Amino acid sequence: MLAGLGALVAQAELSASGNLFVTFNGGITPTALPRQGRAPVTVQFSGKVRTLSGQHPPPLRQIVLKLNRHGHLDLRGLSVCKQLEVASSTTKEALEKCGNALVGTGAYITRVSFPEQPSYASHGRILAFNSRVGGKPAILAHVYGKHPAPVAYTILFNISRPSGLYGTELRAQLPAALSRHGYLKRISLRFHRTYAFRGVTHSYLSADCPAPTGLRLASFNFAFASMSFADGRTLVATLTRTCEVAE
Repeated sequence: MLAGLGALVAQAELSASGNLFVTFNGGITPTALPRQGRAPVTVQFSGKVRTLSGQHPPPLRQIVLKLNRHGHLDLRGLSVCKQLEVASSTTKEALEKCGNALVGTGAYITRVSFPEQPSYASHGRILAFNSRVGGKPAILAHVYGKHPAPVAYTILFNISRPSGLYGTELRAQLPAALSRHGYLKRISLRFHRTYAFRGVTHSYLSADCPAPTGLRLASFNFAFASMSFADGRTLVATLTRTCEVAE
């Protein structure tokens, strides 16, 4: 487990603009995948925000994550969670209402400060649910923390399917309330779900390994990630990863 974590850290991508830095990380497991057909996978992503001077970064306003077209999103027969079902809910309550639509989990850390008071870290959990907006697929992220007081938010990731290198795009606008008294320091997301529908096992995410014929390893652009801030700056990174053709 520690060795795998070290490998992810070693592949992190650093993006900078002035004194603002974002460390992007992520990957896909397992890395041994079929050349033909697809196998269930787990996709992980994280972003860590900091400044060289130690000053508060500007508020984060948008997150975009694009996944390689060799990954496939399967929603057939998967339950759908509506925003009103989990608004103002605790993590436990959200799971009770929308557990059948759960497609991922995550965590966040914010740095909170009030006038004439020392700043402190606030952290909590994220639950990602399959959802729909305007008839189109989406991910509803339920954000809940307890310290210093219970607080719940929802973040909506709209899903689109562009053509070209990246076949799935997740785009979210972050609510201003998340950075009203501080700033987002770190966010991490992990997407994975297998489920049965009409007697057939489905995987929310699946992929193949795009290795050329005759080769067993392939290096590919796994994902493109960006974070946009209230001062107009957008920091981006391309995460390149390697897969192996499964026996």
